[in-house]
Amino acid sequence: MFHWEPDFPPPLWTLPEPAVSYLICRHAIAALCSAQPRRPVLWVPTFFCPEVARFCRPAAQVREYRDDCRRPAPEWGSLQPGPDDLVLAVNYFGVRSPEPWREWRNRNPCLLVEDHTQDPFSKWALESNADYAVCSLRKTLPVPDGAILWSPAKRPLPARPTEMDTRGSMMKLGAMVYKRNYLEGTVPAECKARYRELQLEGEQRLSEAGVSAISPISEAILARGVPKRWRERRIENACTLLQSLQGWKMAAPVFTKWPEGHAPFDLPLVFREQAARDDCQRALQQENVFCPVEWVSDTPDADASDLSSRILSVPVDHRYTRDDMARVSAALWKVCD
Repeated sequence: MFHWEPDFPPPLWTLPEPAVSYLICRHAIAALCSAQPRRPVLWVPTFFCPEVARFCRPAAQVREYRDDCRRPAPEWGSLQPGPDDLVLAVNYFGVRSPEPWREWRNRNPCLLVEDHTQDPFSKWALESNADYAVCSLRKTLPVPDGAILWSPAKRPLPARPTEMDTRGSMMKLGAMVYKRNYLEGTVPAECKARYRELQLEGEQRLSEAGVSAISPISEAILARGVPKRWRERRIENACTLLQSLQGWKMAAPVFTKWPEGHAPFDLPLVFREQAARDDCQRALQQENVFCPVEWVSDTPDADASDLSSRILSVPVDHRYTRDDMARVSAALWKVCD
């Protein structure tokens, strides 16, 4: 969870325009489905956030195609859309090349929806010609909520949501402020439990909300733009961590390089088995290194389910310095020993 950051140092990226802003990304995808003339088919990858599929089912017939972050491209034979179907393409961890999707799209009529959550300013995102694109901004930026939908192909966008549910956002914002104060040492250590409580309750409230507009606080923060330096720091941290983990045998990184103009979201590690992943996660927590499990898959695809049980993501975002990466690396080597 990000802490509250009032300063956005220049230079800044500007978000795509025109765009429609939502509370969370699944709201954007569901709204796009609802805006179609008839209830559409929505194709989603098997290795993906299951809450998106569940939320979108009232608005679309959800189908899966085989894909995960270890592959350069989906298993194309499992993806057979009709011309009016929506196909969600994911730039996993911000490091995927767009060429396979672009070549496939030239041969397969559909409504292509790209998910650029894990690198909103990749070369792929900036040069996209997809029908639509979505991004969960709260995953890479210190805002309590926020997602956008835009059309690189300049297609019509859904109307701005008329409903706004900010209950979860206010809890998340309180957690972010508490966390900043805790990190600065201006509140008692006991407040750590409080900001975690607010974070969890806020996430629950966000997940329970219907399609909602972005909160005014997140809208105002994002209107300033996004610091380019924060994205550059991700690249530096990922390179530092990969270099320091050469020869580490407990797990394998999903990637060791990425296309020019892209930035890693974090560094995902794949373990031999779930027990090893879980043991490593617990051991890192003892060293005050907290690494999330990206998604717990809910799919009949055995490969995607197996991957979700063995993968662990190491954060490399702008909050961390080279020294922090050295500490994380030392903790991982200690676990291996």
